[in-house]
Amino acid sequence: MDQSNMPIPGKGQATASLVLGIISVVFWFFGLSSIISLILGIIGLVLASMSKKCGFEGGIRTAGFVLSLIGTIGGAIIFVTCVLCIGCIGAAGAAAGL
Repeated sequence: MDQSNMPIPGKGQATASLVLGIISVVFWFFGLSSIISLILGIIGLVLASMSKKCGFEGGIRTAGFVLSLIGTIGGAIIFVTCVLCIGCIGAAGAAAGL
């Protein structure tokens, strides 16, 4: 039987992790939506972990894990910063109304 057409276990998940990692970094880097970046980064981390459990140890999985981690951390930082800014603006508005 020809082994060249057999799918490699975990490679699809590793590729999906890489794509989601790239998208999550792009979303928080350009400031489009940090909550989407956070969600996509977490999904990318889960897919990279599942790929490793399947036995795939290629560079695609490692790159997907790293980019998903960067996207998750960056998205979380930007999201928390935005929430804090909105809270400060609300507190300043409430204090000015007194």
